[in-house]
Amino acid sequence: MLFKQIFKAGALLSFVLSAAILQAQTATQFSAKLLSCFAHKDTSNISTQLAPNFSIAGHTDAGAKFRLNQIIKNYQVSKIETKTEKKTNRGTLLQLVLTSKDNNQNNAEALLDRSNKLVHLTLFDQLYGMQRKEKAVLRAIIPFENKNGSIYLQVKINGYEKPLQLLFDTGADGMALNQKLADEIGLKVTRENNASVVGGNAKIKVSDNNSILLDTLKLSGQGIAIFPEMGREGDGIIGNTLIRQFITHIDYDKNLISLYDFGDFQYKDTGTVVPISMPAGVMILPGQLEVIQGKSYAGHFVFDTGASYDLICFRPFVRQNKLLVSGFKPEAQAATVSMGVSSPTFSGRSYQFAISPLPAMQGLPITLMGGSSGNEQWQPGFDGSIGIRLLSRYNITINLAESEVYFAPNKLHAHPQDFLVKNYQFGWDNAGQLKALGIIGALETPDGLKVGTLIQGIDNYTVDQLKKKPMLIEEIRLKAKEQPIVITVAPNKTITI
Repeated sequence: MLFKQIFKAGALLSFVLSAAILQAQTATQFSAKLLSCFAHKDTSNISTQLAPNFSIAGHTDAGAKFRLNQIIKNYQVSKIETKTEKKTNRGTLLQLVLTSKDNNQNNAEALLDRSNKLVHLTLFDQLYGMQRKEKAVLRAIIPFENKNGSIYLQVKINGYEKPLQLLFDTGADGMALNQKLADEIGLKVTRENNASVVGGNAKIKVSDNNSILLDTLKLSGQGIAIFPEMGREGDGIIGNTLIRQFITHIDYDKNLISLYDFGDFQYKDTGTVVPISMPAGVMILPGQLEVIQGKSYAGHFVFDTGASYDLICFRPFVRQNKLLVSGFKPEAQAATVSMGVSSPTFSGRSYQFAISPLPAMQGLPITLMGGSSGNEQWQPGFDGSIGIRLLSRYNITINLAESEVYFAPNKLHAHPQDFLVKNYQFGWDNAGQLKALGIIGALETPDGLKVGTLIQGIDNYTVDQLKKKPMLIEEIRLKAKEQPIVITVAPNKTITI
């Protein structure tokens, strides 16, 4: 018995020593490989040491590798030392000191996953504007105007007296205004750039080094894209400017955005973490679509708070999976036009759609993009876009430093999905009111049923009845195929469609 105890103790000590030696070798090898990259201006020595979720300032995949290549080529490092090494539930944290050729030293923290592959290095993040801190300190709480889920922020630019109403649009890489407003503010064009738009690409002007004020929060050094026309409500858009600098919590129940430093953060309410990627300036969510029951298609979809729909599938994804001939029954046909590129669209209902790993939403409205001469060669790099009508059913926390988004169902989540009656779209807002969301294929309705009109009843059913018994909505939709439908918009006021 004593021999067995001695043997077990010796084996345990040997294992601990071997693990310690392996950890030391891991840290030394990582530092050596990273230094070799800087010395030879070549990332190949470390390419096999990058984790699948390796990121630089939230950018992943091709976006992260491009930035890594730029850093390795342009940043001067002559020495790398490993000061400490610590095991955590996220992986191994290495505290490094990087010395430049002129003997300036920078402290950096590297996170290695359980396979000892690099997840992030704080110095890389800092070079692209992301500051990781120990704790997530609250920096600002900003009220927003909620228009059917779309978020409008009041913004001042360069001290211009008139406050602007900018749409918070995560489907855009940065800020944008139309040319007329840019001229009024006096924005100076510093360069031109290519921009991806729905269905194609366009060349735009850019103004750099502007300052913006959101409530009490001031941000300097901001780039603003200038488009000939914006073609939307409000004065312009504010894209991923905020999420690149802060953990961003969107509370639809209170109409507030809270901004925190990147750091240790505890998510609020009961929800689900969804992994994201950002290969090309916008966040991508994994999704699973069943157009009809039993036919499932996995895809990657833009997280797009600037889009007023639930879900659109772009032309390459539609063509590849033959979605228009999969059994899908379109209820309305229209076209989407972006920067002069027109694409036909077909709207209807899916059997279900899930942002993985969230529970699937049944009966979600979807739009499928058809082919046109302008979009058949379009390669957006993702399969579609998840819009604000779906996203606004959750309170959302975007944590780009950890490449994740936290979804917590809000008050709207329990309400029925948006629905079409003839070509008219209806849906609930975050205050529990049923509204007209528009008519597919038209900006204005000829009969006075404008976007935002409050609905009191449809076809003799009250809004409360429709809310409690969604099957009544299907009854109305079936009836609408044969007969006119009466919409009650106010006491003693009705509209027939």
